[in-house]
Amino acid sequence: MNKTKVIEFLNKNDIADIEEIDYNGEGTVLRFYYDFDNEEIEAARAYANDESEDEENGDVWYEEFFLPYLSDLAVDNVGEIIEEMMEELQIGAQFVSYEMDEEEYGYNEFIGVFFEEGKTIEIEDVLDKLEM
Repeated sequence: MNKTKVIEFLNKNDIADIEEIDYNGEGTVLRFYYDFDNEEIEAARAYANDESEDEENGDVWYEEFFLPYLSDLAVDNVGEIIEEMMEELQIGAQFVSYEMDEEEYGYNEFIGVFFEEGKTIEIEDVLDKLEM
């Protein structure tokens, strides 16, 4: 597997701040970020305002509506990018996203493991070995 092609593919698809994490096992582990544009943030704000009975920027508004909307959006978009990458580069991949907080909702952080097609690697095992 060519990790340079993986990184290039992510960069071409607007995935930001890609960082390789040292890992002694099989596969390449990368930390990366999905940055939300203003339209996505405004859509999340509109959704939270429509669906929440809490005041805008209240705890319930953030925790149950605004942040979950953004998180789901990021996971869906990153999932599509990684599926396309797996097909194009003929590799395997798994990823996880980290929870966002109301202080830093402009991006969503991810960890992904990328490996040769046909291998079986569980990201939970990789994260345990990395103590993440």
